[in-house]
Amino acid sequence: MLTQQRSSILRTLEELGRPVTPQELLYAASAESPGLGLATVYRVLKKQVETGAVRKIEVAGVPPHYEIERHTHHHFFVCEECLKMFYLDGCLGGFKKMLPPGFTMNSHEVIIYGICADCRK
Repeated sequence: MLTQQRSSILRTLEELGRPVTPQELLYAASAESPGLGLATVYRVLKKQVETGAVRKIEVAGVPPHYEIERHTHHHFFVCEECLKMFYLDGCLGGFKKMLPPGFTMNSHEVIIYGICADCRK
């Protein structure tokens, strides 16, 4: 059953258009669902990760972020100031050429760190 709060959380996650922390999601979804609590956000995210609708992204030194699972290959930019995560379009590729002889690559993930436009101001 899709409750109003769960619907609000998932719609907000989609509308934000980038990976977000549960706290960011709570803040944004609270406009549509006053009284929404962080425990509810975590509960909904956990369930959606289990069903495969949402992906949890864990990067060292950054709080876990969540995104709608799109099943498309993409990479991330992490702002070292605000710790927000953003999508990067495209892929450099060519990583297989870097592997030692006899090695097989199954997947890869690229994280670029820097300062976002808002933090540079």
